[in-house]
Amino acid sequence: MKESDKRKISFFRGKIHLFQIKDYRVSVDLVIFLSKLRGIKSKSRVVDLGAGFGFLSIVIFKKYGCNVIAVERDSQMISLLKENLKLNRAQGKVSVIEADIRKIGEFLNRAEFDVVVMNPPFYPSCFGTDNTYRFEKDTTLKDFIASASYLLRDGGYLNLIIPSFRLYELFILLDKYNLPPRFLSLLYPTIHKPAKLAVVSAVKNVKGPLHLDRAVIVNTTDGGYTKEVADLLESLL
Repeated sequence: MKESDKRKISFFRGKIHLFQIKDYRVSVDLVIFLSKLRGIKSKSRVVDLGAGFGFLSIVIFKKYGCNVIAVERDSQMISLLKENLKLNRAQGKVSVIEADIRKIGEFLNRAEFDVVVMNPPFYPSCFGTDNTYRFEKDTTLKDFIASASYLLRDGGYLNLIIPSFRLYELFILLDKYNLPPRFLSLLYPTIHKPAKLAVVSAVKNVKGPLHLDRAVIVNTTDGGYTKEVADLLESLL
């Protein structure tokens, strides 16, 4: 990768530094997602499926002090991920596994993890393929859910962020792979627009009612962040 293709950015008042690329950058949605994670403790075994350049993995390690395994297959992302681990002194706490999640059983054991986090490609291939990292190509939402189910112990948590229009599809898959959805948060661009994204937490083989969190409004009508979101950007770490 050319040095001109990447850019160094700081987050959380300089507590996190990351190299990222033009086609795949950290958005405020991921910060909100991190604030909604469930099931993570200091001794949790956590795996980040499709870890990209490591934003989720690094922040989870910094926030909870737990070990994280970052699974990624894209060589460009792996290069950035390793640079970012060094940059944030996360080597030894965040481990990198270069693997296709569809073959996760070749690299990790069944029911080995307490928590799985994922930010899978948002859009099905029928929507287009303009952005490699936002559109499904050969790996689908079903593949991510199947891998999560394989890795989680009974009672383990799956946390993911997904476009709200895919919730029906997601819930069918969660049922198929014994991951009852237990918590749902809807993210609204503004108070006047419909929900665009959803954060879902499921618990492996533990059924129960679905708890719907209070709505998260991301932006004010004049284009700035709401107080809730602005406070998250300052205080998450």
